[in-house]
Amino acid sequence: MRLRVKAAYAAPGIGLAGLSLPLLIYLPTFYTAEMGLPLAAVGAAFLIVRLLDIGFDPLVGAAMDRTGSRFGRFRTWFVAGTPLLLLSVYGLFMPPPGTGLIYLAACLVGTYAGWSICFVAQLGWGCTLSDDYAERNSIFAWWQMAYLLGSLIITMLPLLPHLRSDPSLTVPTMGWFILLAVPLGVLTAICGVSERNSTARRAPPPLRDYLRLVVRPGVTRLLAADLLIAMAVFTNGALFFFYFAAARGIGRPDAAMLLFLTNAGALLGAYGWGRLGSRVEKHRAAAIGFGCYAFLLATLHLLPFSGLLAGGAIMALFGATLSAGPVLIRSMLADVGDQERLLSGADHTGLLAALFSNSNKLGAAIGPAISFLLLSLAGFDPRAAMPTDAALSTLTGLAIWAPAMIGFLCAWLILGHRLTASAHAAIRAKLAGAEAAAG
Repeated sequence: MRLRVKAAYAAPGIGLAGLSLPLLIYLPTFYTAEMGLPLAAVGAAFLIVRLLDIGFDPLVGAAMDRTGSRFGRFRTWFVAGTPLLLLSVYGLFMPPPGTGLIYLAACLVGTYAGWSICFVAQLGWGCTLSDDYAERNSIFAWWQMAYLLGSLIITMLPLLPHLRSDPSLTVPTMGWFILLAVPLGVLTAICGVSERNSTARRAPPPLRDYLRLVVRPGVTRLLAADLLIAMAVFTNGALFFFYFAAARGIGRPDAAMLLFLTNAGALLGAYGWGRLGSRVEKHRAAAIGFGCYAFLLATLHLLPFSGLLAGGAIMALFGATLSAGPVLIRSMLADVGDQERLLSGADHTGLLAALFSNSNKLGAAIGPAISFLLLSLAGFDPRAAMPTDAALSTLTGLAIWAPAMIGFLCAWLILGHRLTASAHAAIRAKLAGAEAAAG
């Protein structure tokens, strides 16, 4: 594939990635501090809508698999989901005075629904762009780089001079970035990338599809690895500032710079993991990535930071490992989609994409929730000048050692993946033969 085609496919990710950080950090604070809504009610609204969103993904994925369109099933849904997302983002990031909980809940439902439609559609679309084992690594490397670029831009926006002088403008500015970047990215993708229509038969009832896919050994292994590594990464991320302040004595401005360097390392690492997956097989490259993630976590804790320069170098290397899972597991997902199509005769790409969207969301929710609960039980107080030994040990265990152990577990788990390059080539040959016989 031409680079411009892969870049065009990845372009919507810049704007879509801009939603993650505001939904996690900025919007809950904005609606309590700026809009005056009760903290408990705002937290409940975000939690309930997020749980509903997890159940929404499989329905969307199954519907995509049933969509027949000359324009392309995934492109059709991508275009349909974009207006819903944009309208909801506008309402959520630019609320009128006197906004209440019902307004917040309605905007959250629309935002999460629109984002899920667009995310699952883009992931499923990417799985269909190429049949080549190695080329898929490159496709999802570009996709990951676009998402990381969007995250970096959102991270940098609060550092702008006029936003530092008036923080109340931060959330609306983030909203305008999303409102500009998403339609431009979608238009670029739609105009620059075509979609091949599947010749496979339509899928049977959704529940049967869902259950059968979940218990497929290859799918189960990838889902487990994706869930676990998401738990590790999001747990470590949620505790990032707590850890560096309490365990390393690094203030928030310097820690924010370390976070920026971590994300920059992840951006550069996306290309490297795609290349390595093509050279040594995807599952081996993923195992190396997860192992390096665990090793570097332990390294950044055990080695003293001689200064921000040395610390930044370690964090950049650590950040590079964060791209291994998003690039390689999604590339393996596309290969598993071919295998499932050969076994069942049906194209379940949309449902598979929804399953993997779910595994990531569950990991992002479960890991931090358990960590905050355990920190609370240990008596950790982020405002305390000196945490107790028990609280500091719990924080270190949750921020460093638990994610490191999960990383090694994921490395061992993914090594058992059996869909190698040669096995996938055999599957593609059988599919090509079946399509030729069908005319």
